[in-house]
Amino acid sequence: MKISMLAGTAIAAVMASSAYAADLGPPPVKAPMMPAPVFSWTGCHIGGNVGLGAGETRWSDPTPDGNIDGISLGRTAITDLTGGVAGGQLGCDYQFSGSNWVIGLAGSFNGANIASSMQDQFNSPYNLRDQVDWYATVTGRLGYAINTALIYAKGGVAFANNKFAINNSAINLGTPSDTFTGWTVGVGFEWAFAPSWSVFLEGNYYGFGTNSETFNAAAGTGFIMPCGVCTPTAFSNNIRIQPSFETLTVGVNYRFWGGGGY
Repeated sequence: MKISMLAGTAIAAVMASSAYAADLGPPPVKAPMMPAPVFSWTGCHIGGNVGLGAGETRWSDPTPDGNIDGISLGRTAITDLTGGVAGGQLGCDYQFSGSNWVIGLAGSFNGANIASSMQDQFNSPYNLRDQVDWYATVTGRLGYAINTALIYAKGGVAFANNKFAINNSAINLGTPSDTFTGWTVGVGFEWAFAPSWSVFLEGNYYGFGTNSETFNAAAGTGFIMPCGVCTPTAFSNNIRIQPSFETLTVGVNYRFWGGGGY
């Protein structure tokens, strides 16, 4: 009898618990976790950069007149350039929706002291000097983004101002200065360490083709030529100049007008 009573009590308790659970309804369902925000490279940026430059300038006679090549064999003298650079950049980028690809357009201006002063390898009285004192670029770039990291290649038009000088046994034969138009290509890596800030490392090459520079010495200036010590009424000669250089720079950008996109 007692067993029957205990069994009936247990069954009644189970039925009461089931009814209570039914009244409570199904257990709550947790909301799905939101995906982490994705960085977007779409927007504009302004910033600065510093770095190092190195290159070379090729010097040659347009005709075999025995200036750069003292024995008129038409050989080309080469001076090596080194120095520092610092400047700024401004540009805009666009990252395609749902894609890792980024395109951009930017302009830059850098002051420079990429210079050389070397003896002419083929005419020992001549000392050849060249200095790049500023350069500027307008470039496009194509990059591949992995969230806040961007690997890219770039290319476009470049401008550089060069100052030249030739000294012949300490006598200055002229100091022309000219701004050349050429081209540039480069590669880089940029990392956005905050929604509106990024840092980058970039290497670029700049080429300016062959140009003609006129070197003039004052009338009555004495200097050494293959003929010996001459005192002409004036010295005027065109020299073929072919400058090129490379830069390695680090920089920082402040991103605005959509930069970051968190």
